[in-house]
Amino acid sequence: MSVLWLFLAREVRDLRGNSRVWPLYLILPLLAIALPVVFAVAMPQMIAMGQAKGDPALLLLLRTVQATPEFAHYSLVEAMTRYMLRNSFAILLLVPIAISSTSAAFSIVGEKLQRTLEPILATPISDHQFLLGKLLAALVPTVAATWIAAAAGAILVDALTWSRYGSPLLPDRFWLVGVLVLAPLLGACVVLVTMRLSARGTDPQAVVQTTALATIPGFLLLGAIFGKALTIFFPALLGACLLMLIVDAILFRGNVRTFRREEILTRWK
Repeated sequence: MSVLWLFLAREVRDLRGNSRVWPLYLILPLLAIALPVVFAVAMPQMIAMGQAKGDPALLLLLRTVQATPEFAHYSLVEAMTRYMLRNSFAILLLVPIAISSTSAAFSIVGEKLQRTLEPILATPISDHQFLLGKLLAALVPTVAATWIAAAAGAILVDALTWSRYGSPLLPDRFWLVGVLVLAPLLGACVVLVTMRLSARGTDPQAVVQTTALATIPGFLLLGAIFGKALTIFFPALLGACLLMLIVDAILFRGNVRTFRREEILTRWK
């Protein structure tokens, strides 16, 4: 275990020095903070403008929210604000997906380009420890950035809306489970897929592009199909978390089973 933690510390140090990765830790979390704040502050004006124009999409959404038992006892503006804030955690799900895929793309290919892969694989570290260290190094900083952005967004939203509604809008149970559980699991899934591609690739940028083509359209499609259920039916959200946990476990076992250090070293020499 001490070998694993030493390896993880080294991976995090390398990540800080990667100028192609760390800017994402600033840009995406700032967007994740700004979106719920905009919804919270501008919702009354957005509803008023939509009603004045007779926007059919907005009017349908208003009727849907008012018909949802969970929001029925709130005023129209507060119900819509709470509903949109709950949906805004979707961008917090994208933060670990986008950042961790870029970090993981350099996890193995980058080691070869820097001529540091051979010394690492020559140490007593096992394949399981090597891949787990790579997973944690790509995922932990990303999850930390996601949680910090979520906390900052929630604090700002509540500070700006407390006088209007008299109670905090964030976090609610959907938002908490989505941010604390589902976001890390989605990030882990993308990291594991990227690591598999990185172990077989020779160019980090190509790995990032292939990962994006392999994972992001699928997540967007699933979000479009099941997104509404995940924000209204709490058991559906818990089921999604359980499903992603199973997928992550299968992917990690598959990565360990197919990782061949001798083959990698031979092919990349």
